[in-house]
Order: sequence, then C-alpha cells, then structure tokens
Amino acid sequence: MQKIILPFASGFLAALFFREATLAMLHAAGLIAATGFSTDPFVPLGMPEFIANAIWSAAWAVLMAWLLRVSPERAAPWVQAFVFGGIVLTAARVFMVDPARGIWPSGNMLPRLSVGFAANAVWGWGALVFMRAFMRPAEEES
Repeated sequence: MQKIILPFASGFLAALFFREATLAMLHAAGLIAATGFSTDPFVPLGMPEFIANAIWSAAWAVLMAWLLRVSPERAAPWVQAFVFGGIVLTAARVFMVDPARGIWPSGNMLPRLSVGFAANAVWGWGALVFMRAFMRPAEEES
C-alpha cells in the first residue's frame, strides 16, 4: 500500500495544495496570466484542467517515490524531489501531454518552461512532504 496508493494520493494532494497554489500566487503577484485551479476543460477528457493535472501528477508521484526510494527509514531526498518535479513533470507536459492535445513547442519556450519548472518543482517538494507525513516505519505496520 505504501508503494503505490500513498504516493498516488500524495501526488494528487500536492498538485492541489502546492502546484496549483504556486500558480495562483504567481498570478496574484502579476507574474503570469494563468490563475491556477483552471476549470477550462482538458481537451480529450472534458474534465477541469486542475483535476486532470492532479491525476497526472499522482501517477508521476508513484514513479518519483520508486526512483528516489522514498521510505520512512531513509533520509528524505528533498533536493532530488524538487529537481524531479521541476524537470520531469515540465518535460512530460511540454513534450508529451501538450503535443497529444495539439499544442506544439514553438517560439520562445523560456517563459513557459520557467513557470512550469517553478510550479512542478514545488509539486515535487510537496509530494515528498505528503509522502513523509503518510508513511510509517515498517515495524509499525500490521
């Protein structure tokens, strides 16, 4: 259960409480046009974008927990989680998800990549926060 369900739930919650909140704060500061918690329909599925992003993020959190070997017995990989979220989730969005939706990388990508890196890096850190909060040492399991 700690290897799939808890990282999945952690990634989902981190997308809502960390990634989308970061986008909302960047919007409130006047740095980006996107507001966070976008209710625009996610093209192929028709659900709100922030829910679709949370589901994708949850799936990536399972991979992150496995790659970084997150467990309560080990030291928390804070920097690695930050970098994983920033690089992997941003690259997946720009080069996999967006092209599947008909949005192709073009022009000056730096603003889009920097906002994506910032929001997704905070997601990686937040997912690790939730994972560490939810996981318990192996000897306590029953």
